[in-house]
Amino acid sequence: MPYELVEVDLKHKPKELIDNNPYAKVPVLLDDGGVIYESAIINEYLEEKYPATRLLPADSLGRSKARIWVDFFNSRIHPTGGDLRHGRNPEVARERMTAHLESLDAELAGKSYLLGEYSLADITFIPFYVRRDRYKVTIDDNLPNLKRWCANLLARPAVAATL
Repeated sequence: MPYELVEVDLKHKPKELIDNNPYAKVPVLLDDGGVIYESAIINEYLEEKYPATRLLPADSLGRSKARIWVDFFNSRIHPTGGDLRHGRNPEVARERMTAHLESLDAELAGKSYLLGEYSLADITFIPFYVRRDRYKVTIDDNLPNLKRWCANLLARPAVAATL
């Protein structure tokens, strides 16, 4: 892919990041003279730009299900992980995270991936699993489907090469 990865010190955000993303967050993708930000939006942009590598189901219902899981991550897992990391109401945050992870574990019973086939829904969770220690989250034998899924996601060659 013709993209360049630039590491950013988020404690000292460069002016270019702030100029390109009004949220002053990463990631940011500069492509074809445009600026795209927010992980889920970047992922869908790349899905559309490179249709030979399908990461969303072909049917509308399947794509909707993928988007529901992306939203589940963005509206539940990620904020709760932030609360845990920063010690905001930790007891309540731990209870919420446990409930979210149990929901995922139940969804993954008998499945290799959230939608059956590897998709953007699965990809969305990879950064969380890589950083789960930051969020004080343990995925153990109490969540066997989640544990298996996490291990399989991180073992994918394209993912493993970035770790």
